[in-house]
Amino acid sequence: MKTDSQLQRDVMDELARDTSVHASDIGVQVQDGIVTLCGKVASLLEKWEAERIAARVAGARAIVVSLEVSPDTKGQHSDADIARAVLAILKWHAGLPAGSLRVQVEDGWVTLAGEVELYTQRLHAESAIRTLRGVKAVINDIKVKCPPHRAEIVEHIAAALSRQALREARHLEIALLGNGEVLLNGTVHSLAEKEAVRGAAMSTPGVCAVQDRLTVE
Repeated sequence: MKTDSQLQRDVMDELARDTSVHASDIGVQVQDGIVTLCGKVASLLEKWEAERIAARVAGARAIVVSLEVSPDTKGQHSDADIARAVLAILKWHAGLPAGSLRVQVEDGWVTLAGEVELYTQRLHAESAIRTLRGVKAVINDIKVKCPPHRAEIVEHIAAALSRQALREARHLEIALLGNGEVLLNGTVHSLAEKEAVRGAAMSTPGVCAVQDRLTVE
């Protein structure tokens, strides 16, 4: 098992070699295998990329992101500009139902509301907005239309895990809490495996929310 200092060096090295972030602006702290990223970044996308880069480093048990988004004042975009860009990207996103989402922008903070059919559509909408300049944060208030109680949801998730990640499927508890909310409990071997399990649950039709209690060994 890596020491905290080894893990810190590995995360810093991984950030430094990835051109999608400015590693010199990002501080890395590690305690008990929990990685904390701090500092300032120029965009929400860079903040998300930094988290993604840190999560792929072996030995990290969890990632805490304390990065502040501080857009460059050069060519700064108004809230109206951001709102128009958000509406355009939602309209042209192939995976989202046109006209089903509402947008509010205040001081670079984007709030999304409305209803979608799938939980993954809720996530795709937020991910698309992260790429826009001037966006400081996204508040995702999109609701997923939940069908009647479906006991087979758990079976569908387990089948997906068996196809994609046999090792994880044997160590997990999957429970349907009601109204389409799924509870994931158990241990996995890495953050990457944790995201694979979460992804299998989120992409299952009928899932409206995922409660993640997975821990990394």
